[in-house]
Amino acid sequence: MDTTQGVHILEEEFFSDARVELLRELDSHFNEQPVSRELWAFLWLADLDKLKQLIAKARDDAVDQYSALEGFIRNGRIVTHWTQKSRQSSEASTPRSSSPAPAQSPKSTPNSPAPHRLKRKLGEITRSSDEAEKCRERDSQKCIITGAGRPIEVARIFPFSMRYLQSPEANKYMYNPWNVLRRFWTDDKVDEWFRAIQPTTETMRNMLCLAPSVHKYHGEAYFALKPVELSEDRTQLKLRFYWLPRVDNPSAMRVSAKPDIPAIKDRRWVGERGAQAVDKVKLYNVDTDLRIFSGDLIVIKTANADTHPLPDVALLQMQWVLHAVTALAGGAEPLDLEDNSDDESPDMAMDCYASEGETMSELSLSPYPPLGVIDTKLQPTLITS
Repeated sequence: MDTTQGVHILEEEFFSDARVELLRELDSHFNEQPVSRELWAFLWLADLDKLKQLIAKARDDAVDQYSALEGFIRNGRIVTHWTQKSRQSSEASTPRSSSPAPAQSPKSTPNSPAPHRLKRKLGEITRSSDEAEKCRERDSQKCIITGAGRPIEVARIFPFSMRYLQSPEANKYMYNPWNVLRRFWTDDKVDEWFRAIQPTTETMRNMLCLAPSVHKYHGEAYFALKPVELSEDRTQLKLRFYWLPRVDNPSAMRVSAKPDIPAIKDRRWVGERGAQAVDKVKLYNVDTDLRIFSGDLIVIKTANADTHPLPDVALLQMQWVLHAVTALAGGAEPLDLEDNSDDESPDMAMDCYASEGETMSELSLSPYPPLGVIDTKLQPTLITS
């Protein structure tokens, strides 16, 4: 367990001096113009090589690069898609899906067919009760984090609500999330994530068992699981549990505003955005009665790696990164919606894309002032106690 007053794992892994200097340079190219908090989060977690490429483009044309990045973030809606995780397990038939080719860099225009029409082209993909039951068998009908027994829910690592976004038809859309990810992470990394979810979300490699409350907390990005090691025989997988910070950011902020994230031990503060965080959540191991701390080791085992495979390491790595993005973007707070599960119709999962007639200029920049307008008051606020 992490019992020190040291830095948070995100700062240790991502917020290097090299990144700080690169983002200061980008901030200068943008004339200290605030960007959306979502873009800010992506930049602070992006691969350094991709960040250097973005800066090189900004040197040539800062206005174009600023507009392009905001357009991809706004229209790709990755945080919105990623947080549409299931709040409840459900039984369904075996999915029907084609096997798409790997996603490529965007070559289409914003007027390519929008993904919210894909259901009618591809056929509806439904949940697999067989795979879910095998996941319960593998995890011994227990929550992998707390050890709690039934009721247990089967959680998807890659959200079921994103199940149509890796098809060839979806990848023709410029703002497909996979194309957006390529702006911030290397092709090799995104290809690995993409291949891991092929051809369907309905596989044990994309599933793990969680208690209902733990499932909810994970869906809200209160915590993330960081993959550590998979044994050579693929029968044991080690993960580390980390609480993610509650960040209450303004809607726009300077690129160079460094996240100031304290170490989080055994609790996560929660509350409505803009309100004081007076509520908290904790988790306990039911066998030891001990609180679960950031940094605690989680071990998942399987008796047969062929028939009951463990969760895919690439998908867990993708979850680690995108949960961190969600937390930094301030998208991890409860919205008290009647139902935010991913059991909605497939069309609903795609409705946040631009309609066919909308353009990037109409959608991407309206909330933000022109380059050159500076507001130094736009700085992040983190709730720590």
